Amino acid sequence: MEINYAKDKVVSFSQYSTFKSCPHKWYLQYVKGYRDIKPNMHFVFGTAMHEAIQHYLQTMFDKSAKVADEMDLNRFFKDKMIEEYNKYKKKHGHFTTPEELQEFYLDGEAILDWFKKHKRGRKNYFSKRKHKLKGIEVPLILQPIKERPNIKYMGYVDLIIYDKRSEEYTIFDIKTSTKGWSKWQKGDEIKSQQLYLYKQYYSELFKVPLNKINVEFYIVKRKVLSFDDENLMSPHQAYRVQNFKPTDNRLRLKRAKEDFTGFIRECYTAEGNPVDKEFNKNIDKLCDWCEFGKDKDLCGAALAPEEKFFSF
Repeated sequence: MEINYAKDKVVSFSQYSTFKSCPHKWYLQYVKGYRDIKPNMHFVFGTAMHEAIQHYLQTMFDKSAKVADEMDLNRFFKDKMIEEYNKYKKKHGHFTTPEELQEFYLDGEAILDWFKKHKRGRKNYFSKRKHKLKGIEVPLILQPIKERPNIKYMGYVDLIIYDKRSEEYTIFDIKTSTKGWSKWQKGDEIKSQQLYLYKQYYSELFKVPLNKINVEFYIVKRKVLSFDDENLMSPHQAYRVQNFKPTDNRLRLKRAKEDFTGFIRECYTAEGNPVDKEFNKNIDKLCDWCEFGKDKDLCGAALAPEEKFFSF
């Protein structure tokens, strides 16, 4: 399916995620056209790390692990960081310090070195002998619901690996994190719904049975505990890679699809236009991190000092 940008409205998972976090933020951003995206090093680092890991795996599957290992992957990562930083800098000016930039780069070096050397980093998941690379940044474009013909979903899957033995596919979503995901992040169903939608839409587009598709988050960590740290609770805390497989039974898949299509029905007209009404505000401590929450002229949702004190 193709997108006609003259008439089609493209809806991504990030729009749905924004609406679920705060409907009023979605209204300000996607109806009124305000943007609260401010550049930071987490954005820059995440993009460069995605591209470095994907570049390594593309080379490994196209050529060999030996050729991939001999690449100067750290240099590739550094160039991508600089490229991404300069892209934001043109519009916003400098937004970090040389010290922070160096810290993020060294963290990236450590991740990539660990990724190449450790089985948990690469060999257990990406083996040319056991697997085939089915795609990197695979576009998923389709019409989610019939009564909104001008609404098209667009998503890009980071990585799809085919297991030759089990004849199953695994959809990987690469995430970067400072210290890894806590149980609270793992329990956030909105995060998992992204993979649930990827699974269903990949199945529809490529005619692969749902029971032959697995989903998994591949989380790379900037910071780890040392084995010499007396507070180290588990050797897993020293791993640079954390894997999380959300439960994807049919009930969860169904709920994810119903919630997403419900969002489209509520927020877009039959002609594909966003509904111009002021949606409710979710006022909580996260408002402090939202530019709209800080800007009283746009939102006015910033918590009063006494509300902040008692916000947990």
